[in-house]
Amino acid sequence: MTRYESKKKLLDWQRIQRLGRRRVDKATKDPVARSKLLQEARLPVSSLGSPSLHSSYDDTGTSENITPVQLPSFLLGSPDSGSQAPASKPGYSFFMFPPEIRDMVYQYAVQYPTCLDLFASYYSRKEKRSRFACSGTKVELHTPTVLLLCKQITREALTTLRSQSFVIDRIPPFIHGYHLPLPITDFISIPTLQNIRFFEFKVAVGEGNYGSAHVWRHVLENVLDAWAQKNSVVRLGVMIKLCNLAAEGLWWWELQEYEILVDKIKNFEFRHAAKPGTVQYEHWILDVYYAYRTGYRMDSNYRSARIPAARWLEVRFEQWDSGQDVWERGSYFDVARLGKEETK
Repeated sequence: MTRYESKKKLLDWQRIQRLGRRRVDKATKDPVARSKLLQEARLPVSSLGSPSLHSSYDDTGTSENITPVQLPSFLLGSPDSGSQAPASKPGYSFFMFPPEIRDMVYQYAVQYPTCLDLFASYYSRKEKRSRFACSGTKVELHTPTVLLLCKQITREALTTLRSQSFVIDRIPPFIHGYHLPLPITDFISIPTLQNIRFFEFKVAVGEGNYGSAHVWRHVLENVLDAWAQKNSVVRLGVMIKLCNLAAEGLWWWELQEYEILVDKIKNFEFRHAAKPGTVQYEHWILDVYYAYRTGYRMDSNYRSARIPAARWLEVRFEQWDSGQDVWERGSYFDVARLGKEETK
């Protein structure tokens, strides 16, 4: 990516931010414009794409139509007669459920740990280590119990787990006095990184007084180095969140780091990805209580990718938590609650 192209992208981002602010300002004054805005900002479909396990009475009729579950015969008989029942009748098994039901159970029981959970375990052990120790930062991870029950459950649960995405959305902890965070491989082993099929990177550029792109570049380099040896990546989603676009001095440096970051991802896709189009990009402009989506592209040719017209969703946060990134709490598309609050 050339310097001219990156500067042009910055001007496009600033233009979309101005257009978004105008539309928000109009929506605050015109009820018709506000209702139209809320209709366009739809909530996304759940990644699971499956209904709730708890069905309502509307699906099965009234409550009288529900047949109570019968107890097993060996619980109803006397001790003398019940002693012969287990020999003639088999017990109940988890595998009596249909595969679809078992998959739904696995989706709730087996998930990749979040970065918040991984890094929280590091901070919980921090006080137990020596104050000036720079080694021994590895975090002990434990295998979920459901993967230790039997071979068939392990095989089925792993199939469900490997269909999910592992999300890297936080910067690893820093060691006191060091300018870069700990390697992500201190929290996730290299073989695990190489065997995960679906990844999501949520990178924030322009955060803080000195920018954040150089820190995220270090985090991504650590992952890409592991993938250069071996990887199983089928899809890599990269969400880039653009902050403080009005700070021209900050973005003069951030654009350079942004160029390096994108070039490294391009190099991975060209050299080590299984096929073109493995990487999917998404750009969001953060503007206090709102976010503007600038485009979504799937092709591997970055220079020919055309950024479409401004498509954006309105986001509102309930509160700011100091020291935490509120964007990582699942508040991306909180449009329904916003609509309810504004109509009061």
